[in-house]
Amino acid sequence: DEIQLPDYLLVHPDLKDDPVNKQGQIGFVTAAILNTDEFYIGFDDHEVGFYSADALLALKPPGDIYDLLHHNALTLSVDDFKDLKNIALLLDHGTEKHVRTAMELVQKNDGIRYAATIGLDQLLGISQSRGLKR
Repeated sequence: DEIQLPDYLLVHPDLKDDPVNKQGQIGFVTAAILNTDEFYIGFDDHEVGFYSADALLALKPPGDIYDLLHHNALTLSVDDFKDLKNIALLLDHGTEKHVRTAMELVQKNDGIRYAATIGLDQLLGISQSRGLKR
């Protein structure tokens, strides 16, 4: 079975012990070994880090974000609502450039991180009990 990995991932900002110190940075998968939970993530500075799926955040599908906006419109701040709506619209376009811009919005607004992202382990259905490590 072939699995489509996200174009861009965010290294979890709360990650402990990141040997390449890329917490909160946007990267892309350069190699993945799913059965051993090993993901090699490249960054704009050409550095590559080694992570497990629970250390990486992917964008949620736009439909999930629209649902969240619909159900939480009155409790979200204007800025958070606007950023989430823009992320969903960018994801609807679906080009790599649009996805990167959406991830940059998440990177800039910590308040929407949990509304707009999902752990790569959850997205891929990788069960773990280790917590944020690599």
